[in-house]
Amino acid sequence: MKAATCVADITPKCAVHLCGYVGEARKYTAKGIHDHPLAVSLLLEIDGVRLLFISIDVITLGGEKAAVIKDKIQKILTIENDHIIISAIHTHSGANGLDDMTMFGTPDNPEYFAYVCEQITGSIQHLEQQLCEVQAYITTGKVHGYYSKRTDKHLPFEDHAAIITFIHGDTVVAAMCNFNCHATVLGVENMLVSSDLVGKVRSLMKEDLGVTPYTFTGASGDISNRQYRQGNDFAELDRVGSGIAEILRNMGTYEKLGLHHVQTVSYDHTVSYDNTWYFKEYQKGIRDAEEVLSRKNISLDEWLATSEKTLLEKKLQCEKVEFHVRGVVLHLGDLTIVTFPGELASTFGFQLRRKCKTKHFLLIGYANDYQGYFMEAQEYGKTYETKASNTPVGESERIAGEIGDLL
Repeated sequence: MKAATCVADITPKCAVHLCGYVGEARKYTAKGIHDHPLAVSLLLEIDGVRLLFISIDVITLGGEKAAVIKDKIQKILTIENDHIIISAIHTHSGANGLDDMTMFGTPDNPEYFAYVCEQITGSIQHLEQQLCEVQAYITTGKVHGYYSKRTDKHLPFEDHAAIITFIHGDTVVAAMCNFNCHATVLGVENMLVSSDLVGKVRSLMKEDLGVTPYTFTGASGDISNRQYRQGNDFAELDRVGSGIAEILRNMGTYEKLGLHHVQTVSYDHTVSYDNTWYFKEYQKGIRDAEEVLSRKNISLDEWLATSEKTLLEKKLQCEKVEFHVRGVVLHLGDLTIVTFPGELASTFGFQLRRKCKTKHFLLIGYANDYQGYFMEAQEYGKTYETKASNTPVGESERIAGEIGDLL
């Protein structure tokens, strides 16, 4: 097996808006750079089969934009389309321009998208030549005390975490890092470009590993730091990021990970429905949100009603909804990886992990497209995530079941 990695600096050189929040400040362009956003690429060659994983420090990546990037990559590397996995880290302090649709009224940014494409393709120009023989090792553990299920910290949540290192001789030449949390600590008032939680943890793990790890979150659609939050500024980001990194670096002994016999299976689930059936529900949701927002001195969590109202108003503009939920299942010997184009609830992460036949299981969220939240049926109508979802009640269960049948 061979591995190589590279990092592209995608710090914007043009004016950008920050994506992810509704608020007066976010109507204007970013005021500066706090930390430099990156695109981290990891190339693996297993029994002659290549897999390329890329994480981009933006909120989401639209399917059409992902297809453009893949096309550019395939002009540089000999690799199958399904073997290119491009995921967003979901920072809410990242630049606009990589989603297919505007988010909360934030405009598109073709100039920044073109720049990101240029930086990524430039960084991988010589990645093929950097491939070297490696042995993979993995350590796993659980993260507690910094994030939990949003609604109740006592309920089960996808607390699994993993570090995979690729070692040549005595040197770590590449790595993967997974923990499962809505990767946003910074609040709406922040106007500086930042990679937020994933960026903070990744930079700390680089100090430990000696290489920048490809870092991603999995089934974390209902997970955040809300129940442990002590603020929403850079001091809180330092506290949470440092705490998570400390847990990751002390998870225990690494064991050999056998990666071989690559098998790829794709899935494609169509979601289609008459949206007018739900208009009365949306209208009630808007009234409820307005009532919350009319109160004095509302909390940060109550303020989310602003985003909820905006999304529900947008839903009323569409009579027919149809989209595809596409991804791949990678069978890699001792490891199975599932890619998912959105934010999957913890319960489905548990479900897929239980059905997985290999010793180790990873899910990469926000991958190759973004289709919103996919939450369990019993939560519908109770949370922001279910109200914001474009997926009807019960549909997420069907999607998870179809993916589970491929494991």
